[in-house]
This record gives sequence, structure tokens and C-alpha cells, in this order.
Amino acid sequence: MTAPRAPDALPPELLVVRLGAIGDVVNALTLASALRAWRPELRVGWAVHELAAPLVVGHPDVARVHVWRRGHGLAGFRAVVREIRAARYELALDVQRLAKSSILARLSGARRVVGFDRARCKESSWLWTTERIAPGPRSEHMVEQYLSFARHLGAPAPRAIHRLPSTPEAEARAAQLVARLGGAPVVIGIGASKPVKRWPPERYGALARALVRTAGVPVCFVGGPGDRADAQVARATAGPEVHDLVGTTTLVELAALLRRARLFLGGDTGPMHLAVASGSRVVCLFGPGDPRRTGPYGAGHRLVRVVPRGADPLGIARARIEDIDVELALAEARAALGA
Repeated sequence: MTAPRAPDALPPELLVVRLGAIGDVVNALTLASALRAWRPELRVGWAVHELAAPLVVGHPDVARVHVWRRGHGLAGFRAVVREIRAARYELALDVQRLAKSSILARLSGARRVVGFDRARCKESSWLWTTERIAPGPRSEHMVEQYLSFARHLGAPAPRAIHRLPSTPEAEARAAQLVARLGGAPVVIGIGASKPVKRWPPERYGALARALVRTAGVPVCFVGGPGDRADAQVARATAGPEVHDLVGTTTLVELAALLRRARLFLGGDTGPMHLAVASGSRVVCLFGPGDPRRTGPYGAGHRLVRVVPRGADPLGIARARIEDIDVELALAEARAALGA
């Protein structure tokens, strides 16, 4: 491990490699904002997969975006490597700690390739870095772990600053949606990329119906195109008063909608982290995993989980999202709305 460098050792441009997923990219973007809050003249490049690219393209603290198009196979990988090498970065940060991200950082041609300490790396990704940040607790929230790279580079007290791209078109669309919904909504994210993070869609429907009828607030479902089957189930339970926006918004439009929301409710997913970054209050339904690392970051949010008797206090391995009933989720949502 190399000691933190002096600020004057920082080159004018650097590359951050955080390819996906949506929530991880949202959290990692706090690193770009922290670096530029410290050194405003710094130009940050970013390597990302297509799915999360809309969160990086147009970001106020990212000067250049390199999209790795995975559907193009080896040709896509070679193309992004050529593009990155042509930028002549002197410093690359692998904040994803996987083999593919560390190899891409190393192939960037940068003289310094900084990654996580060996204990926190996966897939032997530490082998491809030339420099590693100081060891830290694995239980620390990922936002803080990303900010450790800024400290390693010399930033004295980096703090989390959530900034997201915005366009006039996205803001106008979000304003139209809020007007159509009848006011600032409760936004329910019904999808998740992993089955263990998916709450049964009929429960989302029952929860949405209860919120409309007992709290008197507009409610809408959001999600990606892959969540449409769950949306159909949820809609059947929710009834016609709940609006279905699943698969109809871009990530930038969703961020604009979340900035106008009363509350976001959903699982440990990309939209949940996007809601936090957008400034929305969050009620997060959490199953297995460590909420200290990947739960909603910051104060004012609510975590809902059921820990089985005899499990570790955090229920990291044994908590199941399906053990959360509608009544518990509704009580937390109503409490958050009251707050």
C-alpha cells in the first residue's frame, strides 16, 4: 500500500472505472463530486457500461465518458480500451474491485492504477493495480468507501455530495407527470435485479392501494422494462387509482421525478439509491445483505427488515424480504409521510 500523495501530485485528468450497476454508479459518483469540490480544475473521465451511462453522461463533475458496450463482445472491449488509451490518463482509479474493472484500469495506460486494499478486492483484482488505498472496514457504507479514494489522493476531508445529470426535457417531463398524478407522489419501485431483493408484487399493489385510500396521496409504480410482468400483478391488486410508470421513464427523468416525490419506497435497488441522491426520503425494504454497506445513505431514511430469531443482529445472511408484511411496510411509510 502506498501512502496518500500530496495534492500537487494529482494530474490534471484522471479516470474512474465503475462500470455498473445503477445504484453502485450513483454512489460512486460522490467520488467525482468530492474530487472536484477539492480540486475544481480536475477533469474526471469515467468508464461505464451502457445501462448506467445516462447517469454519467452530462454529469456536472464528469468531463469525459467512455462507454463499454458489452453487447459488442471483444470488439466492444477493444474499442473502449483504444478510446481510453487515446485520452492518455496518468491516473486510473478502479473503484469496482472486479477483474474486468481492474484490467480495464490497467490497460488504460495510466502510470498509477489505484484500487482497494487486498482484503476488500474480489477476483484477485488487486493483482492489476499498482497502488492500493489504506485498509478499511468492509461494513462501512459504500459511499464512504468510494470517498476513501479521495482521501488517498490527498483530499483532507472529502464529503458525500450527490449530484446527478439533468436536462430541461427531463425536468419538463417530470413536472408533467406530477401534474397528471395530482401532486407530489409516493413513488414505489417494484423491481430488483436479484430475486432475494424482490418483494412480492401483489404486496406492492396492496401497499399502494392502502396508501391512496388511507393517506390520501398520489402513488405511482416505477421500474425498468424488465419489471413489466411484476407491474401487471401489482396493478391488478392496486386498482385504477395507482398510476403505472414502469418502463416509461429514462434514468434522468426518474431522477427528476424523485426530486419532486413525497417519498420513495422499494427494495435495495438502483432506484432506491437514485432516490437518496435525488434528495427524496426513502423507506427501504431490506432482505439479506448488510444495510450498513448498501442501505440508504444518510439520515432521515427508514429501513424495514425482519430478522429471524437466532440470526446475527443485522440478519445479514438470513433476513428475507418476503418476511416483511404489508402492514409493517404501510406503518413505516405512513410514519415517513408524517415526518
